[in-house]
Amino acid sequence: MVVFSNTQKILSEVLIWVQLLTALVALFYLPQLKNSHWKWLSYYCCAVFLMEAFAKWGLKNHPSSISKYYDFFVIPIEFIFFYWVYAIKSLNRPKLFWVIVGICCISFLPYFTIIPKPGMMLSLSYTVGTVLLMLLVILEILKQIKSEKILLFHTNYMFYINIGIILFYVGTLPFFSFYNLLLGEPDLWSIYYTFFLIANNLMYLLFTAAFIWGKPNTY
Repeated sequence: MVVFSNTQKILSEVLIWVQLLTALVALFYLPQLKNSHWKWLSYYCCAVFLMEAFAKWGLKNHPSSISKYYDFFVIPIEFIFFYWVYAIKSLNRPKLFWVIVGICCISFLPYFTIIPKPGMMLSLSYTVGTVLLMLLVILEILKQIKSEKILLFHTNYMFYINIGIILFYVGTLPFFSFYNLLLGEPDLWSIYYTFFLIANNLMYLLFTAAFIWGKPNTY
């Protein structure tokens, strides 16, 4: 049985308010972004807060539904949004976007066919989704390195998004990929869960920083 530490409980409670802060900052800067595709990042941050709030309070009395809610609704939306940001808007490779979305969808098929345990399938789909996102991050970093605007990195939305994505999605990949195995090692699981909470909070703080210091015409 998993026992949460006081630090983990605090970080978990703080997360929803950090996401609210990000959503409020996103709304504040939305008028400045109305002619930029970054307005969709504002909508995304607001949507994430609403989805997280629904999971926290709306599904409070239905804990068995929370995992399916995240696995088949929240997480796919998050992946598809960032695939769109990276592949289409930043890298200008729409075909790559559709290929990646297709592969991500295929990774869910085993749940309906040969794999009887949802936990195994969800580790597979999350791993595939994150590896694909990691590929896009690498391509984006290579693009930024070759860009003449690299010295203006602090005004580039993608700079903050890259760090956030690397911290959270890439950093916690082993945690979710081997989640069931880690449950057999409570101490290791606890350490990684704490990192997951810290990385999640930092990612949304980085998104907040993107709105404050980023420039709408950056890619």
